[in-house]
Amino acid sequence: MKYLVPLLFLLCFSAKAQEKLRGDYLWFALGGSLDQFKDDYISPNTYRGLSGNVALGWHTYKGHWMNNLDISGLGGWQNPAAYPDQNSRTTSLGFRGHYSLRYRVHEKGKHQFLAGLYSQNIFILRTHNQYNNSAQSFSGFFGYGPSIAYTYSRTTRIFGRSWHWSWQSEWNIPFGTYILRPNYIRQYSGGEIADRGHHFWGDTWQTDFRHSLIWHRSNGNQIRLMYQWEYFQTERFNPSYNGGHLLSLQVFYKL
Repeated sequence: MKYLVPLLFLLCFSAKAQEKLRGDYLWFALGGSLDQFKDDYISPNTYRGLSGNVALGWHTYKGHWMNNLDISGLGGWQNPAAYPDQNSRTTSLGFRGHYSLRYRVHEKGKHQFLAGLYSQNIFILRTHNQYNNSAQSFSGFFGYGPSIAYTYSRTTRIFGRSWHWSWQSEWNIPFGTYILRPNYIRQYSGGEIADRGHHFWGDTWQTDFRHSLIWHRSNGNQIRLMYQWEYFQTERFNPSYNGGHLLSLQVFYKL
């Protein structure tokens, strides 16, 4: 009996922390990323640089369902990784749209596991400042596949004050991708995009991990510090890969 009251107390705090994840939210974010890419259409070199990121979206978590929509824009510059002092950089402008729908498949105490589907859509335009040919290049893909997520929530008492916080991780795994790409010699052929088509896992694929540290405010809003790792690779005609590490500060407003 003496252990029953503390156990009920902990369970109540656990439930209270988990409930703070639920609801409808509008959010916006500012962040920066370290990007690296290699595109044989542009150059044989690997390029690396920094980009700024602005994002907004809508998240809802009601009942067993988590429904997320993220839209972001980015811009930055990259230099040859092997020759960082060379004045041979690219300018990149990009757009990203991410949607996921997940169902809570298991919950125990402070832990939740969700699984569902996602769609990741990216379009990037690059301009090379040194080359007259291949001066501009685009890269677009529309990917889809399974998505899994894990959340952990709790209340911690520090300096006499209760802090409600959560940790959320997600992994989006590619299954199929529709790409829009230039080939070795041109972006367009016969008035159409030179290389486009749908591909399952194989010579074209992409994936991303996301981790968020969430601070729940007393008014229901949230402040999140989010880290994302993203990777895309294709061997179609013009081999290319693109990877990035993004860190952003997000503010969620509860509706």
